[in-house]
Amino acid sequence: MISFFRHAVVALDLSDASDLIIECVSSFQNLGTEKITLVTVLKVPFEQLESEFDTVREQKQLEDYQKKLTEAGFEVEIQIRKGLHYYPPTEILTAADEVDADFVVISNRGESKVTELLLGSTASELLQRSELPVYLINLALKKDPENEDERSLKLPHPCSEATKHVLYATDFSDGAYRTYKILRDMEGAGIVDKISMIHVQGHHAIAIKDPVSRDKLTEQNREQLDRIRNKLSDNTREDTELIITFGTPAKEISNAAKERNATLIMMGSQGKGFMQELFLGSVSNKVTRISDTAVLLIPAEPEEDES
Repeated sequence: MISFFRHAVVALDLSDASDLIIECVSSFQNLGTEKITLVTVLKVPFEQLESEFDTVREQKQLEDYQKKLTEAGFEVEIQIRKGLHYYPPTEILTAADEVDADFVVISNRGESKVTELLLGSTASELLQRSELPVYLINLALKKDPENEDERSLKLPHPCSEATKHVLYATDFSDGAYRTYKILRDMEGAGIVDKISMIHVQGHHAIAIKDPVSRDKLTEQNREQLDRIRNKLSDNTREDTELIITFGTPAKEISNAAKERNATLIMMGSQGKGFMQELFLGSVSNKVTRISDTAVLLIPAEPEEDES
């Protein structure tokens, strides 16, 4: 079994979304996950001392989740991190580092059902800072047919089917190649049923007015995708679709996932132009905002310290 995803840190705000997150990660055996650390970050009100801050309700809820996941076969630990100036993204990543986690799990919606968590600070900040892979669970809103003002959350796809059809997005950067190596190991372990590969030729390619030059670029990119596909095992190689498109990368990736009913998007969290697009302009960050599909972001290999 693959070793990249054995230990998950799962960030919870203990809202309604947390029930669905727990339902989702209950099926993470298909990723090779064996251990889960549940982390909740609480800000102590300014007027209260930390020692007086009551966390009985939160502890009980986490213990209920712990019991459910333990019954599903996982080793489970829980953490409540509380403090006056505790900032959730920092505390979640610190917890992940302290317990030597392999990846972090978050959702796109939290305490507010309507407002996406990504439009606040927690998920966005965490996605930018994390040196670990991040699995983003995209929760959808479901309207109450009897009350148009009422909405509830739902999982668009069963998480048990997350690796049924993986859309791998690449810009041929080092970060994208690391993502591919992990995908290939997942596929080789037999946990991925189908793969599609997409490369989006951005506006620089559209600007090529010479059709011959544009066609040559497309063919070069297709050859690169084909070389990548040929390294897959016999299980998926022949049925792997290669997709070359023009346009805005995040939109094209999201549309391709929706049109093909992909169950998971895998891509690097850093690619070409990362420094220029570090904050909310990055392709990966935009994909997490607009896609209805779960997204697994893989960071580039950390640079070795030469000092």
